[in-house]
Amino acid sequence: MHDLEARLTQLGGLLDGWLREAVAGPVSEPAARFGAMLEYHLGWRGPDLQPLERPAPAGKRLRPALALLVCEAACGAIEPARDAAVAVELIHNFSLVHDDIQDHSALRRHRPTLWSLWGMPQGINAGDALFALAQITLLRAGTALAAQQTAELNRTALLLAEGQFLDIALQQGDTPATLEAYETMIARKTGVLFACACRLGAMAAEAPSAAQDAYAAYGMALGLAFQEQDDLLGIWGAAAETGKPQAADIVERKRGLPAAIALGQADAPAWLHEAYAGTDGSMPPELVERVIGHYDRLGLRGQIERRVEARYRQALDCLEAAQPRQPSAAYLAAICESLVARRT
Repeated sequence: MHDLEARLTQLGGLLDGWLREAVAGPVSEPAARFGAMLEYHLGWRGPDLQPLERPAPAGKRLRPALALLVCEAACGAIEPARDAAVAVELIHNFSLVHDDIQDHSALRRHRPTLWSLWGMPQGINAGDALFALAQITLLRAGTALAAQQTAELNRTALLLAEGQFLDIALQQGDTPATLEAYETMIARKTGVLFACACRLGAMAAEAPSAAQDAYAAYGMALGLAFQEQDDLLGIWGAAAETGKPQAADIVERKRGLPAAIALGQADAPAWLHEAYAGTDGSMPPELVERVIGHYDRLGLRGQIERRVEARYRQALDCLEAAQPRQPSAAYLAAICESLVARRT
């Protein structure tokens, strides 16, 4: 596990430099403040838009790391997937900026969100710019492969938008909360970008189509497991680890996996439906405790843990089918092991 962390840190450092080049280069001088806002979101500037001596936490940047590691697993080098990794990270951040606006989120990674500092119009504009920068980055090689990769990325971006539509409909109650609806939503909102990152890495390595499909299937299974584990932690995770209040997903009436399973049952109690239908602010603490108690009686935590473990086993099977070379194969397998180990 230590080796994986060291490798991800190394790749993250490389990616940070590539991202800075991709973001700083195309933005024109009259819009320098706009470029600084993008850099704020990416963790390089403070709310005053002054450069930070040490970048703010930006997460593990797992999606671009997957593109790089898959490329290395297929051809022995990461360099061919450089532009793909940057583009995937830019698309991911485009989706985060817009998600924060749509969810009215004031914080991301313990910092004020971009829109909460500069307003929704500029937030939407910043998200659009990150999307455009992803296209510029991936197409700059001017090759047929770059065009094919860009088409793959844009097909994924459309699916991300579909996933967000389905999520909003689910959270607003326009779509009944069922396990089927939840699975359809997370396949688009989370799974497809993991799958795309892996496929782009394999494409960059000019891997055979069968290997590309196997790597993409690995990414999809990994992404689904990642989201389901996140939903588990949103209720049973420790606040110190998640950075959110205890049982935040219940407090916010989020219709994630536990809620989808519980609400989708034919004998789901009326009070549970009423609890998630409420729109008058956060769920009261006593009701939160009642919901947790109900989930515990249903054995949802164990059920979800078993689902997650099954998805990770599926991911490992797909990885084996791709026949990756070492040491990248070990890192890709270790990512599965590290994510399934997130219990608190």
